[in-house]
Amino acid sequence: MTRTNRLGAFAIACLVACASPAAASDAEERLAIIELMDRYGAVHDFGSPEEYADLFTADGEIGTSNGATLVKGREGLIGQAKRDHEKYAAPTGPNGENESFMRHIISNPIVKLTGANTAEGSSYVITLVNDGAEGPKILSFSRYVDRFAKQDGEWKIARREIVRGFGNAELARKLGFR
Repeated sequence: MTRTNRLGAFAIACLVACASPAAASDAEERLAIIELMDRYGAVHDFGSPEEYADLFTADGEIGTSNGATLVKGREGLIGQAKRDHEKYAAPTGPNGENESFMRHIISNPIVKLTGANTAEGSSYVITLVNDGAEGPKILSFSRYVDRFAKQDGEWKIARREIVRGFGNAELARKLGFR
């Protein structure tokens, strides 16, 4: 094989290798999970119940730090989102659409890949509410502790534990929170 043929073969091999989809780097995987963590806040406040359930695995669950499971599975998650919309949304948008008076601010994400398709992480969540004429108030500071699973190329929440921090008990009672 001549030098020109070897270079040509090498160039073709490089093109094939570069054109093949490469596995995502750890940094890309972690970024995809962090985007999922952030998306949770926006979807919880503005998305449909189905969009909310889509953030989770089919058997995904929400629980508390003491190990209790509050909601499990797609239908349970959709039901929870519907209850939240009924309780915390009102037709206040410019076109009469429902808009939540609550905002979930997700911050300080930490993600650790634990396997090819598994990860764990945590983040802080600050819950703000619009208290009518008094304006925005902080309802609570808490933490999410998560387990993630990658399914069909997409990261999902497998379990989200809510670790209660501290909050405004008087405001919570006023708004009907437990």
